[in-house]
Amino acid sequence: MSPPALPEIRTCTALSALGNTSDALVAVYTDVASLDSLAKIASDSAAYIALSKSVDKDFGSSVALIPSASISGGRLVLSPTGSLDDDTDDVRKLADAVKAGVTRAVQAGSSRPAIYFAQPPPTEDERSHDADFSRWIEVCILAALEASYVTLVVREHRLATCKQDKAVVENLESVEFVFSHSVSQDEINKAVKRAKAIETGRRLAVDMGYGDPERMTPYNCAEYIKAAVDGVQGITYEEIKDLDVIKREYPLLYNSARASFSEKKTWPCVVKLEYQSPEAAKVKEHLYLVGKGVTYDTGGISLKIGGSMRGMSRDKLGACGVAGFVLATGVMQDVSVNISCILAFERNSIGPNALLPDEVIVSRAGVRVLINDTDAEGRLVMTDPVAECRERILAAREAGNKTPAVIYTAATLTGHVIRAYGWYGATVANGPARKGRYDHRLAVSGLAYGDPFENSIMRRDDYAFVASKTDREDVYQSNCQASTLTDRGHQYPAAFIIKASGLDKHSLKSGDSSAIPFVHVDIAGSAEDGVEPGLGLCAITGSPVATFAGAFWAH
Repeated sequence: MSPPALPEIRTCTALSALGNTSDALVAVYTDVASLDSLAKIASDSAAYIALSKSVDKDFGSSVALIPSASISGGRLVLSPTGSLDDDTDDVRKLADAVKAGVTRAVQAGSSRPAIYFAQPPPTEDERSHDADFSRWIEVCILAALEASYVTLVVREHRLATCKQDKAVVENLESVEFVFSHSVSQDEINKAVKRAKAIETGRRLAVDMGYGDPERMTPYNCAEYIKAAVDGVQGITYEEIKDLDVIKREYPLLYNSARASFSEKKTWPCVVKLEYQSPEAAKVKEHLYLVGKGVTYDTGGISLKIGGSMRGMSRDKLGACGVAGFVLATGVMQDVSVNISCILAFERNSIGPNALLPDEVIVSRAGVRVLINDTDAEGRLVMTDPVAECRERILAAREAGNKTPAVIYTAATLTGHVIRAYGWYGATVANGPARKGRYDHRLAVSGLAYGDPFENSIMRRDDYAFVASKTDREDVYQSNCQASTLTDRGHQYPAAFIIKASGLDKHSLKSGDSSAIPFVHVDIAGSAEDGVEPGLGLCAITGSPVATFAGAFWAH
């Protein structure tokens, strides 16, 4: 089942231009005084607001629904942002207000809300140093579309249990935005186009992410991606399911997945996506993206215990996010990048044929890997695809292709990154990537799109930690403890990937002609919102689709 079409998006630049097609008006504001502008179309709201201010000292700090006969649909929703110019304020406060306001409108029965911004966001001089409102229009559109989204599992349940014409598979039919503060129509149109492309990709990512371990097995993930990219200009799809081919080309993935071979539905597979820019002369870089797609992680023979297996159907969100970004780029038809993407899907099962600690597995790059913990499978499934990317970059250079190339891995890799930073993603880059500020690009873009990333730095300790101390192996895959109990638990896995894939031969020391930038992106924190609804699982954010779009697309 593919995602439904996005709601219709309309825009205008004045309240007076609003028609009667909407059935609610959501007013997003920072200062209560700015609501005076509503008198132009909702004169009956002024008395209510004045009365509320006089009797409720908390008025303006939470969402309020006001009946208004002068507004189409009779619903006026007031959704405050709170301050936008304090030390830690950023564009997420605008997004939160939009989402909360639209959600309240939907709860009241609206399916065609209009959203009015009563005042503009802070200027560069007014905002804090660590805030960026340059993409606020896109961020707000994405927030409204997030409130409209209905998850795949809910859509399928409703379609199975309701009459087709009664099943609600999208909360909104349409949404109209009123941008009335010196925003040009051209700027609005560009923002709408980008937001729609990002949301299309983000929905692929979250659809797959919400799928339970049986709904989204490795093969089902591949099929869902194939259907999503089918017919999208510039994107080609390839899948590898033959176990003999996987054993030869991706030996670390193959061995990590061995316990899953007893059931064909849980066999591993590799999905490859290629995106070619429609204007080759405008390509500025070639992105090589690798995504971790562990559709369920039991820990393998190093079994997760004490309830820590809960939520491990989400261990595929790196691959989901990367696939979503490729789809978004195809929808956008961005001219500045070519993309080569490898997604490694497996179920990390337990059984008689499971991978065992103490085994030494030879990687695609010919590096002997000592297995210490089968629950550190993410770095295993991504390392051989990284080696393949390395080979392709070297072959392209040998053939005379001088397009700058960089490798990114995306994974919900460690709990340590959450312990270190909370519900934020983090980058860990090698020397060439640090020199080129590739990790910084993600931090800048994440700030603008409300998906902040932290830049972690690899140190000599990380390489020393995985360096072999005997002649029986070349690198240690991991220690035997949880990452949360390990010093530098989200940094050192990048050192392992670099060593086991052969990227250590392409460091700064190798020279500019040989160096290959590499950035590991740990989204264990940013892929979910961190809010557990009772005993349920957290909501999925779609990170890093928007951040990648902001970092890599032409502006």
